[in-house]
Amino acid sequence: MKTTILGVLLDVTPDQDTVLRRLMRKYGFMLRFAFQRLVGGLQNIGGLERHCASETELPLRYAKDAVQEAQDLIRARHQAMKDGATLWTQRVKKTRERLTALRASLHPNARRIAGQERKLTHQEAQQAFYQQHVEAGTFPPVVFGTKKRWLDQFKTLDDPLAEQERQQAWRKEWDESRNGRLSARGDRTKRGNPLLRVRAGTDHWILEISLDCLKPGNPDAKVPRYEKLEIPLYIARKVSKKTGQVHGRDYEGLLRRVLAAGDSYQVEILRRQGRYQVRVTVEEVPAPIQTDPRHGWVGVDTNSTFLALCHVLPNGNACAFATIGDPRLFDVRSTQRDALVGGLAVETVQWAKARGAGLVVEDLQFIHDRDVSAKFNRVTHQFNYRALLTAVERQAAREGVALRKVKPAYTSIIGRFKYQPQYGMSVHHAAALVIGRRGGLKVRRENVPKALRLWMQDRDQWNDPTYRKNDWSAWARIKRIMAKTLASHHQYLSAWLGYRKTLFSE
Repeated sequence: MKTTILGVLLDVTPDQDTVLRRLMRKYGFMLRFAFQRLVGGLQNIGGLERHCASETELPLRYAKDAVQEAQDLIRARHQAMKDGATLWTQRVKKTRERLTALRASLHPNARRIAGQERKLTHQEAQQAFYQQHVEAGTFPPVVFGTKKRWLDQFKTLDDPLAEQERQQAWRKEWDESRNGRLSARGDRTKRGNPLLRVRAGTDHWILEISLDCLKPGNPDAKVPRYEKLEIPLYIARKVSKKTGQVHGRDYEGLLRRVLAAGDSYQVEILRRQGRYQVRVTVEEVPAPIQTDPRHGWVGVDTNSTFLALCHVLPNGNACAFATIGDPRLFDVRSTQRDALVGGLAVETVQWAKARGAGLVVEDLQFIHDRDVSAKFNRVTHQFNYRALLTAVERQAAREGVALRKVKPAYTSIIGRFKYQPQYGMSVHHAAALVIGRRGGLKVRRENVPKALRLWMQDRDQWNDPTYRKNDWSAWARIKRIMAKTLASHHQYLSAWLGYRKTLFSE
């Protein structure tokens, strides 16, 4: 797995700042030049790389990286058009089905029908936009430097002096966003990164940058040698003042291991607000697996503000439960939320590791959902489920904890109607139990309890052939019937546990 190490260039002199700005401007030019030529249909990649290198007098490796980045950007834009066309086609289909059902049950002038018609018009326009680009093999224009900054130049102020200052500030931001980046890929045959090489000094790190001027000597050499610029580099870390130990990840130790092994690493320099940020991306080797399936598995049910854990023994029974969360996840800023997510991931993995059990998580994919409600949009926008599950997966790989992913379909339904009455636990822990059984023990089907099955048979709602073929359809039917039954008692589905005996006695 890839890990990005953050750093900052220290003590950058005015002369070094001028050199870095020149390199970044040339790299930005190569990226934009290559992008335009490739979009125009140019096929000679090697000739394009040599042309960019000759125009900027940079090493050929810089040109290769810029051309490769332009190719990746073009492929990403084409894929975004295909994904958008598929997504909006699905949403249009679902909205049309909903609109047909409403027209059959409501008055033609009902407000809900009008709202769905407006929604359908918007979705059809989006579908046509993406489909047009997919059929033509094109994509919308790409603005290097962000479209927002490009549009900011057209804003004007009434005061001429203030307008002049605003234009100067805009030009500085525009130049930094377009020409404030320098990147180089790693090469294992060159023991790391030949263009932007990180070296360990006596008391600090050093970033060695290849320049755009040759070393004095033989200009006709087969392998040209370029001048190097060395600047002190600070690698982010947090050391305790009392114990002297490093809090969190020891990124310096990780970087030293990568350099000692001669592995490749990518380096990216960003100029932001007068400072030069450095991002070193390395390949982190996962730790050996330390958990044992004989100790069972820990199922993880993901929720908006917490994780519900259930330790499942090899015989399929629940052994222990835990809730790990933080109510501040809805209120804090994104950077603070990332820190909270990392802490929850560490605590979750440690809970499973202490029991010698592996983790089973849900394979959630919200991006490809067909159509969602406004409430669901708000929840998933404020809290990123994918970020939390990714953090758990990365931490498990670092700690040597085995991890499996399973489909989350019907886990909450099965947990609510089968295991919540049996253990008297919350529906979230019951869902975690189902997840642990499904992923850790490879349980393919969950049988419907006898009492619930007889209750469905009394109401002629049980289809035994369908149940034997696919138990998920039976659980879906149970949920619909039970929700309707509880609604007749003026209760929600969450009241199932308290009304269970009352319903079965009717």
